[in-house]
Amino acid sequence: MDVDVAVIGRGMIGGAAGRHLAEQGRSVALIGPGDQYSSHGDAARITRIVGRTGIWTELAAQAIGRYGDIAERSGIDFHVPCGFLAAHLDAADWAERAAVYGSDARLVDRAWVRETTGINISNDLDLVFEGAPGGYIRPRRLVAAQSRLAEAAGATVINAEVDSLRGAAGGFEVSGSFGTISARQVLLATGAFAGDLAAVQLAVERRPRTVVMVEWEGFDDGREIPSLICDQPVDERVEGIYWNPPAEYPDGVRRIKIGGNLAAFVPLEQDQLVDWFHSDGNPDEVDSLSVNLRALLPDADFGPLTSKPCVITGTVTGYPYIGWIDEGIAVARGGNGSSAKSSDEVGRIAAGLFSEAGWDSSIDQSIFTPVHV
Repeated sequence: MDVDVAVIGRGMIGGAAGRHLAEQGRSVALIGPGDQYSSHGDAARITRIVGRTGIWTELAAQAIGRYGDIAERSGIDFHVPCGFLAAHLDAADWAERAAVYGSDARLVDRAWVRETTGINISNDLDLVFEGAPGGYIRPRRLVAAQSRLAEAAGATVINAEVDSLRGAAGGFEVSGSFGTISARQVLLATGAFAGDLAAVQLAVERRPRTVVMVEWEGFDDGREIPSLICDQPVDERVEGIYWNPPAEYPDGVRRIKIGGNLAAFVPLEQDQLVDWFHSDGNPDEVDSLSVNLRALLPDADFGPLTSKPCVITGTVTGYPYIGWIDEGIAVARGGNGSSAKSSDEVGRIAAGLFSEAGWDSSIDQSIFTPVHV
């Protein structure tokens, strides 16, 4: 097989890039296991327009604006607009930035939050609430939707890992259990698990995280749980927490998932990932997250708890790397734990690298320039 572009990595960003490339008329091979969009196979990721910076806000708004089109054309629904709540020092700034993109984000008080959601916020930070489209997305379904649309536009979707990437006459050879594909150019959209297929080494960190998932159906009195980010939680062994509301997992059980940023962590090397993923995560992090969950939802009657290890790919810039790293090889990598909601826009920008026009975003290209080791 001979294609214009081989997209290596079929997670949310790679899937989006493959779709956009195919819909722009390029011949594309979109390669990677479709279930490896995350390190723990979760069922929900926070989505919202409100963001910590103007750049994250714009990326999210542009991506979210296409959710409906992706769902309608693919026939796969992946967005649950149940609302989003944040307790943050700069909450007013979040709301102001989001309003530019039509968000209904607004500051709210603790009494309203407690009454309508059951959430008990005990710190003194400002609170911002965003209704629809705030909520969560189902990652498996989004990946499936992007792959379906990529195929409909003519892309070849290959559900397998890439073992090697090497230069060849006229471009590259991409090999794996599927055989060998010839590609004139390559986009690497790999996450924390992937080794460095290209010779160029990027400045990325594999940051260990632990997630706690607790069986819970949610309140039965009409209170709807929004997605949440809360800085300065009760138990400060984690610097901040997030959760996804109760969502159904592949085993049919509904769970609320909570995670955070452990105040002290040591980045992982590639060869440490296997041992990390055979563990149950960091026990201090598990305990802290459990304490915070019960403090935030004091009325909840939780079921059994499980924990899983997780890894996010962090960059020195705090934003994804989107750009060329070698002749014919580009990357879209390094979500920093914040890119799921914005993945369609990150993928679209990455796809633009392969067009004659080049960079196609109002955000300055330098923000996303890959940093080499």
